[in-house]
Formats: sequence, C-alpha cells, structure tokens
Amino acid sequence: MLQSIKRNCLDLFIILIPLLSHSQQVPLDSLGNKLENFTLQDTLRAGLLIEMAGEMTYSSPNEAFPYIEEALNISEKTNWIKGEAMANRQKGNLYYVLGDNLNALDAYQKALVLSQNMANRQLESSLLGNIGNIHADLKEYDKALKKYHAYLSTAQSLNNRPDEIKALSNIAIIYNDTEKFEEGVSYLEKALTLAKLEENNLFIAAITNNLALAYKKLGQNEKALAHYQEAVDLAQQIDNKYIEASALNSIGKINVLLENYGVAEASASQALALSQEVGAVEWESDSWEVLSQVYEYNGNMAEALDAYKEHVQLRDSVLNEEKRSELTRKEMQFQMERQQAVAQEEIKRQELVKNGYLLGAILLALISIIGYFLYKRRRDALEKRKLAEFNAKVAETELKALRSQMNPHFIFNSLNSISDFISKNDIQQADDYLVKFSKLTRSILENSEKKWITLEEDLELMELYMQIESLRLENKLNYHISVDDSVEPDNTLVPPLILQPFIENSIWHGIAPKQGDGQIALLIKKDGNMLEYIVEDNGIGRSATHTHAKKKGSFGVKITSNRIEIINHLNNTNGSINLLDKTEGLRVEIRLPLELQF
Repeated sequence: MLQSIKRNCLDLFIILIPLLSHSQQVPLDSLGNKLENFTLQDTLRAGLLIEMAGEMTYSSPNEAFPYIEEALNISEKTNWIKGEAMANRQKGNLYYVLGDNLNALDAYQKALVLSQNMANRQLESSLLGNIGNIHADLKEYDKALKKYHAYLSTAQSLNNRPDEIKALSNIAIIYNDTEKFEEGVSYLEKALTLAKLEENNLFIAAITNNLALAYKKLGQNEKALAHYQEAVDLAQQIDNKYIEASALNSIGKINVLLENYGVAEASASQALALSQEVGAVEWESDSWEVLSQVYEYNGNMAEALDAYKEHVQLRDSVLNEEKRSELTRKEMQFQMERQQAVAQEEIKRQELVKNGYLLGAILLALISIIGYFLYKRRRDALEKRKLAEFNAKVAETELKALRSQMNPHFIFNSLNSISDFISKNDIQQADDYLVKFSKLTRSILENSEKKWITLEEDLELMELYMQIESLRLENKLNYHISVDDSVEPDNTLVPPLILQPFIENSIWHGIAPKQGDGQIALLIKKDGNMLEYIVEDNGIGRSATHTHAKKKGSFGVKITSNRIEIINHLNNTNGSINLLDKTEGLRVEIRLPLELQF
C-alpha cells in the first residue's frame, strides 16, 4: 500500500488529489446521515453509496466494498446504466489502491463497456486513464501510452484541465521511464503551465520534481538543482513529506557529483529524517548512500562504512521484497492478458449477435453456433500458448532467484573484513579491499539480471573474488587460471558466478584450515558441444571437513545443481557436476552446454 501511494504521487502522477485529502470526516458523517434518511432502493441512494465509497477509498477501502455492492444491485435492478458504470469504476479504484490489479482491471473493463454503450466520453476517457495506470505499473509502456493519449485527447476536447494535466504528466513519465527525456520534458512543461493556471500546488510540486529528474538525466545539473529546490519549497508549503524527501535526496546526489559535500550532507540528513518519519525505506537507503560518500570524502572512514552498511541493508530489503513479488507479478500479468483477450472476444461475439438479428432467427442460430466453436478453439489455443510462455518465465525467474543467493552473504562478510581492517588502523589495506570489493559488487549488480555473460567477464569476476578472499586470508591463497586454446573467452557465454560456490568451498573449507599455503587451479576447456570447468585445490579434503562445513558446502552445490537443471530443462542439454576426492584436496568437474555469442 505504501509503495503504491509513493509511486502514484511521485512517479506516475496518478490519483493525486485524494492522496492528500485531510478532512474526510465531515463528508463521511454527512453522507452517512443522508444514507440513513434515503432508505428507498432508487438511483438517489445508489449515487450516495458510490459517493460514500469514493470518500473511503484511501482511508478504509476494504470497508467501502459493501456500499459499492449495494449500489451495483440497485443500478442493475433499476436499469440505471450510468450508475452501474460509475459503481464498477469505483470498485476498480478500491482494488487498485489495495494493489489487486487483476480485479481492478476487470471492474474497469466492465465500466468501459457500459460507458461506450451510453456514449459517455468523459467517463470513457477517465477509465482509459485508469487502465493505462495498470499497464504502466506492469511496465507495458506501449499499451499505457495508447490509453493515456486517448485520455488526453478527450480531456482536451472537453476542456477538462485537471484531466489534461494528469494525462500530460503520465505520458511524460512514461517517456522518462523509457529514457526519452527530451519528449518527457516537453510534456511536463505543458503540464506545469496548466497546473500553474489551476493554482494547484500539489500538481506543481510533483511536476517540478519530475522535471528536475529529467534535467538530471539529460546532464543539466544546474537546472535540475533549481527545480528540485523549487519542489522542496512547494512540498514544505503543502506539508508533503514524500515529495520533500525525494527532492532533498536528489539535491544531495547532484551536489556529490559537483563535489559540494557540505550541501550534500545537509540535504541528505534532512531527507533521512523525513524518510524515517514517513517510513519510506527506499529513500532512507538513498540518504545513507549520499552520507556514506560525504563521510568518505571527509576521511571519516568508520562513519562512511556504517552509513554504507545501512544503505546496503535497506537496499537489500527493498530488492528482496521485489524479488519475492516478481513471480506474483508475472502470474498477474499472464492472468490480465488472458482476461483482456477473453473480454475482446466477448465484445466481438456481442457484435456478431447484433448483426445476426438482421439476418433472421435461423441465420442467427447458425452464426451463433459457428461463433461459439471458433471462440472456444481460439480461446483454448491462446490459453495453451500463454501457459507455455508462463512456464518459461517461471523457470527464468527461478534462475534469477538462484543467482542472487550469494550476494547478501558475501557482501556482509566483506563489510565485516573492511571493518576489521579499520579497527586495526590498517587504512591502506582497508582501502585496497574496499576498491576491489566495490568493483566486484558493482559487477555483480550489473550482471544480476543477465542469464548469460561472456567467459572473459566471468573469469574476471572470479579472479577479483579470489583476490579479495586472498586478502582476508593474509595472502595464504595462491591461484592459477588456465583457458584452453580451443575456447574463445570473449565469444563464449556462461551463467554468471557458476563457479563461485565451489571456489568458496575450496577456500574456506579446504585451504583456510590447512597448515601452510593453499593452491587453487582452474582449467576451462571444450569437449565437443560442451564447456568443461575443472577446479582443483590442495586443501584438507572433504573427509577432514567438519559436518557443519559439509552442510554449508552441500548447500552451494545444491544451488549450482538447481541452476544446471534449469539450464538443461530450457536447452535440452546434459550439464552435470562431478566431485572427486584426491589424496590432497578436491577436484570438481562441471559440464555446461557450449553457448557462443556470435
């Protein structure tokens, strides 16, 4: 719920005015009294019920549903088509606020059909905007733009300035999200001009904040700073802490780029206090990131590390929440696409029935039977195709989730090592470690959404990882990487970090407990249409490893086994893992399908 409100207010500029409605108690009480007096089941009571549910949208949406259901029953019984359309739209608003996009779309579609039947252009255009919001939430930008342009066209023809402002702003943010910043600025400037004519400070503050973001993306930092400051001033006037915190964080980030660290620290500190007050975790993470950079510049390494830890912890909590909801979003998107297809087929069927009446009862029966079988066959084929696509997406999502398992574990171990160096006053060692750790972390984040990267990039990651772990072991670890001449590292594609669990096991369960230096040898060669990894170490071996370490090691092996099983399933291949005990140490053989970039 909080995430939905934040996005609507600052990113997509959707349903702005109700978010800051402060004095709803008076209209709610007044409407409640009217409903007690108007007990007759007629259109007047239905209208009051819809208005009552509208007032409760952002305060108690779940409690508003009984009012809407009663309004729908009255409208259907009295054949009041407009009331039925308005009730369905309000029902959609309630579901949308609760984050149930699937039921929201269903209600909006019903209202849209009714508004088209009674030729109510105003209601139809606003419903197109509502449906566009859902497409935008699902990142279906082309569909969202189509709905928003239709919304804008109708608002302009009806001279409805508030709707025109919303449509212009929504179109602009879609362009900004797709990195078409110049088009985004053009639409935002138009929206800002109209908002100033309306003298609506909430509209002006949100548009100004989005304009500043566009100018920042275009590299026009001075313009961006001026607009962010204006957004801060307006947000303070209307007591909107969400916009104020977002703008202050952006001011801090730009001033870090301009090396104005004093201004950056003041802005980030103020944004942090506001973010904590309103419970905006993502913005709180941004504030800690800016403060970490400021502390580092000032030489306060301990404070910089603490701030960076706070940033990472909060950012990871947001990322983990997004990963957990990704599969649900994919399922919802699939259901919505199927629902839209069924709705379109229903509209076509109704048109067919209308035309059939003109040809007489016999022809109507024949066309209805043919139409039914065609509809059923097409629906079944569509469902099978969508189900196959969805299964592939599920497999891909599982692969992404498995790839992300090592990130939090490794990050916090590394941060603790840096903290240990600092506590020992070994600043140079801490700095060297932090540079390598930052480079590795950045590379991991850049590759987190990729299914495949080049072997060259993956080996660079592994070498950087082993360098970091060597620092933690005080240079006790030696390693050697060898690539057969038949393998082209810059043209061979591999899953990111596929070797990391085995190298980690070799280091911490084989070499770390060993007396004396340890050696890891990594060989990559080609075997027919397969790529073979061989990892050998001279550690203490599995037989001497403690039970806890074995369990931990088997967990890493299980993760990689699952990844290879998914790759085998998607590509119909026979990748495998083989662990061989040696007299001294362990040998791991991994076989993957050979994938070439060109």
